[in-house]
Amino acid sequence: MTYQEKQNIVNIFSGLLVTAIYAWMVYQRQLQGQFDLREDYRTWGIVFLVFIGISVAIRIIIQIVFHIINAIATREMEAPVEDERDKLVKLKGTRNSYYAFTSGFVISVIGLALGMPVHWIFIAFVIFGLIAEIVDNGSQIYYYRKGI
Repeated sequence: MTYQEKQNIVNIFSGLLVTAIYAWMVYQRQLQGQFDLREDYRTWGIVFLVFIGISVAIRIIIQIVFHIINAIATREMEAPVEDERDKLVKLKGTRNSYYAFTSGFVISVIGLALGMPVHWIFIAFVIFGLIAEIVDNGSQIYYYRKGI
């Protein structure tokens, strides 16, 4: 398995793990009555901003740990140099990710137009953001294996 494939797998699992843990924590606070996310949109903004900050920090730590473990396991001290093929694979993965997120956004807006509660739209944004990230990394793994 190539370095890029391993890195994409780590990205998928770290995205799932960070989102699941944070969602569980927010859900538990909702159940305890610390805040009401059904009607308080200011709190949704705070929840999103905190999630972004925590997610970035934890993912940086996970990437550092991944690079250390990969360097120990493969005895290669530096990450492979990114060439034109790598750039093309990332570009196609990003394209697929945008398609997935845009589709999710449109579905969310349609749901809002059909009378879905606003708090479900926020939840849908998180879910479709996670799906878009999985599509991005999954597409990159596919394109590396396919051999663009």
